[in-house]
Amino acid sequence: MERAVGQRHPHPWPKIIGFHTQGAVDKVLRHMRDDRIWNVTEKLDGSNLTISTEGWIASRNLIIGKRGTETLKFQGLSIEKDRLETLFENACRLKEHFKLNLFENVDFELTLYGELILNGAGNRRNDDYNYRIRDINPGDYYCFGIGLILPENVGLPSVFSKGIHTSSEEGKQYFIVPINPYLATEFTNFGIEHVNIIMSEKLSSILDDVELSHNTRNKELEGYVLSEETGEAMIKYKSIPGILQNTKHIEKIVKVIKNLTVSSLNPL
Repeated sequence: MERAVGQRHPHPWPKIIGFHTQGAVDKVLRHMRDDRIWNVTEKLDGSNLTISTEGWIASRNLIIGKRGTETLKFQGLSIEKDRLETLFENACRLKEHFKLNLFENVDFELTLYGELILNGAGNRRNDDYNYRIRDINPGDYYCFGIGLILPENVGLPSVFSKGIHTSSEEGKQYFIVPINPYLATEFTNFGIEHVNIIMSEKLSSILDDVELSHNTRNKELEGYVLSEETGEAMIKYKSIPGILQNTKHIEKIVKVIKNLTVSSLNPL
């Protein structure tokens, strides 16, 4: 389908709940009770950007450019044509690899979802998250997942597990797949910069990890994104300024702990 600049993003990356998100207590409780394997990646400080093999570029909400654009100006940053073209070329090469090896030559659209590092990201004056030392610079793009627009009779290959089915329209179905070990390897093979998987453990082990807790509490980085191994759910794990002074929030956390205790004694 032809997409025009200014149109709404047809398939935005879904909003991710956090452990502090209002109304998310039941979901968080279920994930803690299930205690499955989750992948942990760093949450970079930047802006959500989508690259489609159909030749369009989108921010979180709007299509902002097309393949062949001389210079894309976005959030105070200028991205030159050659840099954009490299992103499109790599996305298309990855798609052709999947098409040949996973989809029996069935045609589909692939989107890359990633974080575009902006000027001032991580409060660069103070470099709070040590981006300079880690060679993370404005204009860099770090992929954290893909989208697949498939014919309605085509299923997801097992390497993508279940994915998150977000919509169906005009004989197409749409899935997003957060980064997993398989995708991380393929991103590397096709020259696509991506967030690294820091650990893959049961949720209880992740929440007990002293280093992760220290880094979020002391704001050593913006936070983490946890994605359940089958790709069915995601949770943000980050510090929220002043949250511990919020009485309602404290009451909510106490409620989670009480409910978790009850559910452990009386499993569903």
